[in-house]
Amino acid sequence: MRPALITAAACVLAAAAADPAAAASQPDQRAPASPVADAGDADPAPATSTVRPHGSLRSEIRWTRRHAVRKARRAALPIPRHGHAERHAVTRADLVSILDRWDRRLRHYRAAYAARRPVIDGLMCIHTYEGSWDAVSDSTPTYYGGLQRDTSFEAAYGPDVLAYRGGAHANTWPRHDQLMVAIRGYEVRGYTPWPAAAAACGLL
Repeated sequence: MRPALITAAACVLAAAAADPAAAASQPDQRAPASPVADAGDADPAPATSTVRPHGSLRSEIRWTRRHAVRKARRAALPIPRHGHAERHAVTRADLVSILDRWDRRLRHYRAAYAARRPVIDGLMCIHTYEGSWDAVSDSTPTYYGGLQRDTSFEAAYGPDVLAYRGGAHANTWPRHDQLMVAIRGYEVRGYTPWPAAAAACGLL
């Protein structure tokens, strides 16, 4: 480096050391500070908000309701009334309330299914010996459905089903209704209404 340039650089450095204000007036080439850090927030908000938008809540409600109804069917319990209340909900609080209600139902039906499954499995085994779900026997008295129950059994344990099925016999009921009424009979009489099939299944 030429002597003249060396001398000029030395003069600039000496002036900066003697006058810090002058040095501070020079443009700062560093990256600007974060606005969050400037605000004194030591823990910046996460990139993704944990507050669920309305659309997400509606999706959760639909998923939870669908699985709750499905589990109620598998547990052979009365199907809960279900519409689409989330379509008419306006506030987030309303949506959260609907979701909580279906979440409680789902937990209830899961627990009920776990408790009732051994009986359901037993009845399904009996069904394999009794007939198809739409079977009608040629005997007297006549037996109806996949668990072959007579009219006295239907009246004793399924009056509500008879009512909303217009008095039609069990051979016209869906499997869910036939199992639901059969479980009611089991709770009172065990597997004794099906002695031969229950014995073949090792239930008696």
